Formats: sequence, C-alpha cells, structure tokens
Amino acid sequence: MKYLMMSAVLVASLSFAVAGPAAADPPGEVSMTETFPDVDPCTGVVHEVTIDATFFVHSHDGMTVARGDRTLTTSSGYAGRGTSSFVENGRVEIFRFTDGLADASGNRIRASGVFAFDPASYSIRVDRFDLTCVS
Repeated sequence: MKYLMMSAVLVASLSFAVAGPAAADPPGEVSMTETFPDVDPCTGVVHEVTIDATFFVHSHDGMTVARGDRTLTTSSGYAGRGTSSFVENGRVEIFRFTDGLADASGNRIRASGVFAFDPASYSIRVDRFDLTCVS
C-alpha cells in the first residue's frame, strides 16, 4: 500500500519538478530518495525499503515524458535495480515501474505497477501493483 502512495508522490513530483525546456534542450534531471516500511513477500518480515531514483524529464508544448533509473536496497539485505516511465499529455498521466531485487540467500523480489490518472475527470483509471517473491 505504501508503494502505491510513493508512486503517486513520484508522479506529482515529476509534474512540477522541471520547467518546460525547448525541444532541442537535453532532458532535465530530478533525483529523489524515498524510504518506507514494507513486507518482504518471501519471508513476511517487515523491512525498510530505500529507493534512490533519477528521472530524466523532458517537457514540451504542455507534455512531459520522463524515464527513471532506480537503485533499491532494504534493511534485510536485498539490493536491486529498476526502471520507470512517466507520461503526461493533458489527457492522461501514466506512471509505470518494474523493480527486481535479490538477497544473499537467493530470495528474489519483483515489484511492478502502473498508475493512470485522468485529469479531466480527476479520477484514477488504473491503479495496479504487484509485489511477488519469485524464488
């Protein structure tokens, strides 16, 4: 549940983080760190998850596109990487992510999600999140 809230915060942050550069300008860079408690799906133990993310954001003509690279660690010894994307075009705002983590015991976690928001009706159209132990 906390992961979904964090995703929404990232979406909102990207929306306001970078002023619209001209078409030929390189993307702006936005870095953020988020730490929150979550349940390890392999053991059921609560651990702290830290996500360090860097987003490369390009805005032009009222549209924003961002690509994110993420490094993830947990207090229980997992480490991994992930990617994310964000698109805002005036009709929809979509945030997607996929993360993979592993620990020294061979446990692996896959986290993925998609969040779509309709600004015209101010409603959430898609809100999916999956946190799975894959080994």
